[in-house]
Amino acid sequence: MKVNLLIIDDEQEMLKSLEKILSRKYDFNIRLISDSRKALELVQTKKYDLILTDLMMKDIGGMDILKAAVAKYPDSTVIIISGYGTIGASVEAMREGAFDFIEKPFTSKKLMECIDRALVQTKQESKNNKIETGVNEELAGIIYNSPQMDELIQLVKKIAPGNMNVLITGESGTGKELFARAIHSLSKRSYNPFVPVNCGALPEHLFESELFGHERGAFTGAIKTKPGLLEFADQGTFFFDEIGDLSLSLQVKLLRMLEERKIRRVGGEKEISIDVRIIAATNKNLDQAVLDKTFREDLYYRLNTIRLEIPPLREHPEDILLLARHFLAELCSKNDRKACRFSADAEKALLEYPWAGNVREMQNIIGRAFFLSTDQIIHRGDLPIPQQDISIAINREILASSYKDAKEMVLEKFEVEYLSHYLKKNQGNISRTAEECGLDRRSIHRLINKYNIIYQE
Repeated sequence: MKVNLLIIDDEQEMLKSLEKILSRKYDFNIRLISDSRKALELVQTKKYDLILTDLMMKDIGGMDILKAAVAKYPDSTVIIISGYGTIGASVEAMREGAFDFIEKPFTSKKLMECIDRALVQTKQESKNNKIETGVNEELAGIIYNSPQMDELIQLVKKIAPGNMNVLITGESGTGKELFARAIHSLSKRSYNPFVPVNCGALPEHLFESELFGHERGAFTGAIKTKPGLLEFADQGTFFFDEIGDLSLSLQVKLLRMLEERKIRRVGGEKEISIDVRIIAATNKNLDQAVLDKTFREDLYYRLNTIRLEIPPLREHPEDILLLARHFLAELCSKNDRKACRFSADAEKALLEYPWAGNVREMQNIIGRAFFLSTDQIIHRGDLPIPQQDISIAINREILASSYKDAKEMVLEKFEVEYLSHYLKKNQGNISRTAEECGLDRRSIHRLINKYNIIYQE
């Protein structure tokens, strides 16, 4: 289904320019309107997927159009464009519900990046609505849009109905337990217990008792018989988190349980039959652990029937803003606060940050920013992200490129920012811009066309 886009500007030339630029990339149903009064009536009678409006117009301003659209359709996605941008106007627009505020002059690349973010948010809101109505409820905890994560979800759906053991690997904080729960909820065992245990959380003697249970009098303090967690998980799914931390002696007992599907309580003699599906997860390299003799090879092959490798967040950046907005919306809802948004500079910071701690680190950072911020807009300065880490991320991108590509990246950034500064300063006047830059008009036009810089003269 095509996206319905409404573009409002009282300058016909600007309308045609925006239509031409956007038509190159998107297959939208685009409606152009130069009469701001008619536009005001239109946004109150029809819901558009996306509204692009100028701020300063002859009759009705973009802020009035924004307020009317959001009042009638609260989930309206409105982007405001202005050649008279101020921090005050930007903040007011975001408070009134604008998705973003773009100052002229701007490049077509910047405009399309903004629209791409808006489309991702719209898609996620649609996905969340499906979750609220019961569609795909078993995967509600996994928020994604990237092809890599979609591929994993499809694999989860294939393997979930079976009974084979699953090994989930990936860096700390990538959401391995969420995937384990998704497998359980899509399986035939979903009506029975899902029992998680962290293999590194308890001392070995206590862990064995927790896992297999114990008989009365088995050790000091064992005043009564206690069934183990594996018994409790019978007919369900047992999740061994951080399986790489399991001691060698417990690995032997776990291997026996997997082979015979029987356990013996600590201090007991009777064997108890159990039927559990095993899902294990680790952030360690088990292949290397097997070579180092710290993890049993036979247990490794028992667990590694099916393997899911969860990629770190930096390898699927398409999901960064999706996750960030989801966590922020969740915090607003739980704390009865009016809907918050990230500013453009905050979203840029989120995209450039390397996320060594993955999704868990993101939750912590956004949580701190939410509770410390007194504004409805989360700005770059509210995010407890070290500035040097962002610089490192940018440098990595440049250093990962060839000399030629890296040089072009740096040059493009300089030329766009330099020229945009002088076009804005001179209100789009080419002659004055050329004079101040020490270039001729022809060179200025060449750069404007090269980078599709949008301005008004």
